[in-house]
Amino acid sequence: MKPRILFLAFADYSWLEEKGVASKIMERDEGGFFEKVISVHPASLTTRTIKLNDVHAVYDYGLDMLPEAKKYRWMLYLQAPFQLVRVIYNVVCLVKNKKINIIRATDPFWSGFIALIVSLATRIPYCVSIHADYDKRDKLQKSGMATTVYGSQRLGRFLARMSLSNANLVMPIRVSLGDWAVKYGAKANKIHYIPHGVDLSLFSGPPTKDIYRLLGISEEKKIISFVGRLVRENYVDDVLKLAAKLASRRDDCIIVMAGGGSEEKNLAREINTNPSLANIIKLVGFLPYETVVDLRKASYLSLCLMGGYSLIEACAAQRPVISYDVEWHHELAITQRTGFLVRENDIAELEKATSYLLDNPYEADKMGR
Repeated sequence: MKPRILFLAFADYSWLEEKGVASKIMERDEGGFFEKVISVHPASLTTRTIKLNDVHAVYDYGLDMLPEAKKYRWMLYLQAPFQLVRVIYNVVCLVKNKKINIIRATDPFWSGFIALIVSLATRIPYCVSIHADYDKRDKLQKSGMATTVYGSQRLGRFLARMSLSNANLVMPIRVSLGDWAVKYGAKANKIHYIPHGVDLSLFSGPPTKDIYRLLGISEEKKIISFVGRLVRENYVDDVLKLAAKLASRRDDCIIVMAGGGSEEKNLAREINTNPSLANIIKLVGFLPYETVVDLRKASYLSLCLMGGYSLIEACAAQRPVISYDVEWHHELAITQRTGFLVRENDIAELEKATSYLLDNPYEADKMGR
């Protein structure tokens, strides 16, 4: 008999649809390995159940117990303990009713803590996957509700220590994150790495869409693409600084920023009030995944200053990449071989690497291949 799994993720199905990655939920059965996959989102916008097919179902538990709570942080804080009890109770019921065999939390904080409590209540094992260096992320941007307790990073890390130290398995997506997990209580013998992978066949061949026409870009411009969340942890401020330098020296390129996030409005305001930036940066918002693939293929080069899937997909598209020398980027971004690995926040070096690729198309194509 095939096993059944329950996922805990600090997400919202509507947000996943908007981002164009909701379909990835369908991959959680691991090619048919799991007979049933239940995905639970403990802090969604609204409460609802979505049956995707006979294998996959999504349970969104909204922060809507108190009317208008989503508009006021103090009301969210007031609701939080009741929401936690509500989610734990419902997840315990789901585990029993759906005959779940294992729980997987996709972060070590609230999702990991809920997995720990439900595991103790039901006596089934749980695992925690690690997808980011949360210390680095919190350094670059203000911590969010997903990683803090009433705004406290210290209490958030306390939850992480509890969930990681008791987990039956801890699964970082790269080696550097294994070190982070051990730092916060994971047992070394419980760590198993699950590196990200992509379907390379999607990136073979030319683009299926005319990206220049679709996005309204002059064919005389070379596209520098930035695809990802528009948040400070992805160094979007540095993209603006790079754009300012490029705009003052050349007019043969355009930076296309695809995605959304907490900094989107700030970026739009900065760009719209600065004519030089408006001429060199184009914000296109969320794009369907197939369009993102075509954008990567049509790009002259890809900016992946901080990247997970983004860096892998940019490399798969056979275009040169520029990344900051942080975390695991050195595995794919190799200076003068696949692109350039630049010191963190070194805007001068970032501009130099970008200009080199723009001025040397043969070398750029060679690095991309």
